Amino acid sequence: MLSEPGLFPRLVDERLVFADLAGATVEDALVEMSAGLALAGRVRDADDLARRLIDRERMGSTGLGAGIAIPHCKLRDLSDVLLAIGVSRVGIDFHAADGVPVTIVFLVVSPAEAPGLHLQALARISRIIRTPGVAEGLRAAATAEAIADIVRDAERQLPVPV
Repeated sequence: MLSEPGLFPRLVDERLVFADLAGATVEDALVEMSAGLALAGRVRDADDLARRLIDRERMGSTGLGAGIAIPHCKLRDLSDVLLAIGVSRVGIDFHAADGVPVTIVFLVVSPAEAPGLHLQALARISRIIRTPGVAEGLRAAATAEAIADIVRDAERQLPVPV
């Protein structure tokens, strides 16, 4: 359960951290990250996941502003929340309200049967990215390991939700 301390240390799998996203568009980035999730054996169908994420983006941008986006969707064949993290060195137009290109992408895929876990994951990520220095650290990190460590450290510093 996400309310337990230390969830993201377990969730942050370095195979799901993309330190240099090549995609120049929202669609390209989501296809790239979906393919990475499939390559790591975490989802069965990369095309289906990418399609769902792109459809979700069409309903409304997941670009939060300040260069951060949290694309997300639910899948039926998952047993736990998946978190993928991508860093774009050039920025991606996620059509965020502030117009700032996205350089940090937190992709969340949750079990369709567990809407509470989905909301908890989104809330926890939101708190992590508001931690001073985290966004800057992620943008400066050169490796998947360094990115994962920053997220794990930030998550450990958060108070346990009540």
